[in-house]
Amino acid sequence: DARWSDGKPVTAADYVHTLHMMQSEAIVDPFYNNYAEEHYEDVVAIEPYVLKIVGKFESWRPLDMFGLWATPAHAVTLEEGFPKRYNTTVLPVQGPYVLSEKAAGQYVVFTRLEDWWGKDKHYWRGMYNPDRIHIRVIDDSDRALDFFKKGMLSLYRVNTAKKWAEEMEFEATENGWAHRKRLFVDYPSGVYGFAMNLERTIFQNKDFRKAIQYLFNFDEINEKLMYNAYYRAVSAFTGTEYQNPELKPYGFDPKKARQHLRKAGYAKRGEDGILVDGEGNRAAFTFSYGSKGLERHMTVVKQVFKRFGVDMDLRLLEPGTAFRNGMEREYEMTLMGRTAGRFPGPHQYYGSVFKETKNNNNVWAYGTAYTDSLIDVYRFNMDKNKRLQAMHELDAILQDEAFYVPFWQAPFMRFLYWDYVSFPSFYFPKRIQQMTDWQVFWIDEDKRRALADAMADGRALGRNAVIDVDPYEVKDRLEAAMKAAGDG
Repeated sequence: DARWSDGKPVTAADYVHTLHMMQSEAIVDPFYNNYAEEHYEDVVAIEPYVLKIVGKFESWRPLDMFGLWATPAHAVTLEEGFPKRYNTTVLPVQGPYVLSEKAAGQYVVFTRLEDWWGKDKHYWRGMYNPDRIHIRVIDDSDRALDFFKKGMLSLYRVNTAKKWAEEMEFEATENGWAHRKRLFVDYPSGVYGFAMNLERTIFQNKDFRKAIQYLFNFDEINEKLMYNAYYRAVSAFTGTEYQNPELKPYGFDPKKARQHLRKAGYAKRGEDGILVDGEGNRAAFTFSYGSKGLERHMTVVKQVFKRFGVDMDLRLLEPGTAFRNGMEREYEMTLMGRTAGRFPGPHQYYGSVFKETKNNNNVWAYGTAYTDSLIDVYRFNMDKNKRLQAMHELDAILQDEAFYVPFWQAPFMRFLYWDYVSFPSFYFPKRIQQMTDWQVFWIDEDKRRALADAMADGRALGRNAVIDVDPYEVKDRLEAAMKAAGDG
């Protein structure tokens, strides 16, 4: 009984239409063209509500590898001009909300369908509660906080440790009219940290790479600049069961750094204090990044490196330029940041097939026949224990190769909300990334009226003393793992 928002039924033909769309040159999207070619043998609508999908290879995660979404065949035609026509076209949807208002660059409003076909289904029970969702476009976090303080936002996500530590005490929170929470969530962190370009001579020396690892002082940065708010990442697969539990961070260790620098040939300092090798080559490289918010952090890193004879020149680029340079390997060391899904994608990041080409996620130009074999076990082997074993070994190899310096992880969501916004005891599902992903909260109109009266009278409602919420025991696991790493 699934229906599109225009009332037409969702049928198997809509899924077949998606495959045809992915295959079509009209969409001008080589990624989907290639994906369809590599993954689908056939997709057939056997009956109006029965779909048959045949993949091109065996997989232990068929829904992830061969799953399709529905495209309204009655509303989407595959003709020349497809991208321009459908870039801004509002299409029928299967979900509970439809776009009801919009102002370019200002806001969008979604209204809940009263007769949504899924409202009484077990899976969606307790979800999608607000009748209306108004999303404002605010290009500055400070301005967004001002909007919240004025009551113009119901929810506000706090994205920086500084703001969380220094700017959360104001009239509304002091009086209990608004509350703050740090909810620990269980979601993969993705790749985030220094990436070294193995095509550049200086980083082809493994000892030099290891020296860089030992000179990265995470604890100092976390304490001085981030209010000890974050946790050190260790693995290439952080937040998944494929993370090797035996790995420990390199840690800040100048003695080991010096040993590796000497092994790399950097045994004496030049006139400027920077180490040089036997041929007079300086221990120097350029770090390119596209986030001005990291300028303070990188300045600290630069100062530490210089103290030990390594010169890191900082180059702040426009975000798009930094990303493009990374994809084209036009860098020496850069900041690598990628989100992650439930399952890691080691093939795209470490597969040797991508080492010889550019404009892919193997930005470091890494890959060997042996690591390819481990990746293939993960991709194709139906035995979960063998997949885990292969990925844990791969994780250990990647750490030992030392071309990726994991930064920090923030396995939590910090947010403010007004007292009239109500939540279940767990606040949000553990896999959440954005507050708008799952509407399990609801608006309590009685509490809204009580809040308005209290604010008009200048009367406090009482503060909620519980700030950290850890329903999935993520914080406990992380702190136990960090303690074990420190003890080791």
